[in-house]
Amino acid sequence: MNTLRQNFVHWLPFAFAVFLCYSALWRLSGSDMKAWEPAFYSFLPMCFFFVGAVTFRMERELRELRDAVAKLKANGPASKVAA
Repeated sequence: MNTLRQNFVHWLPFAFAVFLCYSALWRLSGSDMKAWEPAFYSFLPMCFFFVGAVTFRMERELRELRDAVAKLKANGPASKVAA
């Protein structure tokens, strides 16, 4: 359950941006829409997607590093790491 939350939390802003952009485009589709508005609303979620991808990757790397440190601590101070 904890890893599911850790994986989902990075994508929550992206999902929210998709919902907001979809609702804005749906609301504005019948009115006088400026030329820049569809492009802005369509590409805005991409910003959140790329930020989510980077933070997801960084969180995964942190977990791997924590696991490696835990393994090194479990081996004790007498064992030496081969370089």
